[in-house]
Amino acid sequence: MTTETSATGQQKYYFAIAAVVVVLLLALWFLFKPKPDVVEIKQPITTAVESSPSVDLAEPEIMAEPEPDVESITEVSIEPVEVIAVVEQPLPTLDTSDTEIKQQIFNLDWQPGLASLIVTEQMVRNFVVQVDNIALGQLVKGHPILQPLDQRFIGAKKPPYQLDSANFARYKPYLDLLESVSAAEVLASLQRFEPLAEEAFAELGYPDASFKQRVISAIDVLLQTPEVDYPIALERPSVMYTFADPRLEALPAPQKMLLRMGPENQKRLKAILRQYRTEMQQ
Repeated sequence: MTTETSATGQQKYYFAIAAVVVVLLLALWFLFKPKPDVVEIKQPITTAVESSPSVDLAEPEIMAEPEPDVESITEVSIEPVEVIAVVEQPLPTLDTSDTEIKQQIFNLDWQPGLASLIVTEQMVRNFVVQVDNIALGQLVKGHPILQPLDQRFIGAKKPPYQLDSANFARYKPYLDLLESVSAAEVLASLQRFEPLAEEAFAELGYPDASFKQRVISAIDVLLQTPEVDYPIALERPSVMYTFADPRLEALPAPQKMLLRMGPENQKRLKAILRQYRTEMQQ
């Protein structure tokens, strides 16, 4: 775990935690097969039914074809019949998908503030790149998911260095955001874009691999973050902080980011990830 004390370092740090907390859940929107848009067409139908003509039974031998009695025709109104036409809307291309995906995102009942947090350019590709790297135990720059928050890491001024609990509150808005819409709603909203995610994943050099499986692997990396006792001791060999415990410092970068969130925030995020994993398995 490293933390730069410069403003640039803080922006990178916040981008990294934003990616860890949000990218997996956003990427999960692309996991399921698309459903066609359904258009209901209701058309009233009216028909005419002839009443039975009267027959004189006393003279059966003179049965003649009766002329329809205009006055005996009764108009019967039938309730409208629902005719459902299935209309499959074509998917946009990867290069033109941002507009439609952004509309779907903003249609969800997220906690206010999403519009100012999310980056709405190259959304599918950025999601896929971040998920791939988290599955590999890495964090990558240059593919932003969220705008960085303008807050600085609070570090101890002198030894003994510890991870200050005052830092934990900064992650609460991300978790509040993720908890404001259920996993089922999120997956149902953007499930039709799954082919675009698979296409973007193939662009990374995985033509025969499954992006869904990659997401599961990334979730498992985060869920395997160890439970530790707080406060966590830090070292500062230079301008950057590191974990004093070499076992923690050797953890994959995404797991170290979760440790930085604090114990309660980490529990909340893991609970969210488990919900999405359960939805995927169903």
